[in-house]
Amino acid sequence: MTLYEARDELSSIVNELRSIEDSIRYDFVGIGEKHCADCVGKIANRCNNMLYKLNNVDYSRLASWAQREE
Repeated sequence: MTLYEARDELSSIVNELRSIEDSIRYDFVGIGEKHCADCVGKIANRCNNMLYKLNNVDYSRLASWAQREE
C-alpha cells in the first residue's frame, strides 16, 4: 500500500466514523448515546489528525516504493 492509498483509506474511515457518531448521537436514546458518540468522535479525531499528517508529508523525499501506484 502506498501512502496515497493509505491517505484515501484513512479518509474513508474518518467519514464512516463520523457517520457512525452521528447515527449513535441522534438515532438512539437511553443507551448512553452521548458518551458513546463522544468516544467514537474521539477516535475519528485521532484518525483525522493522522490524515492531516499524511497530507503534509513531502512525497518528493520518500523512497520510490512508498510513492508507487500498483
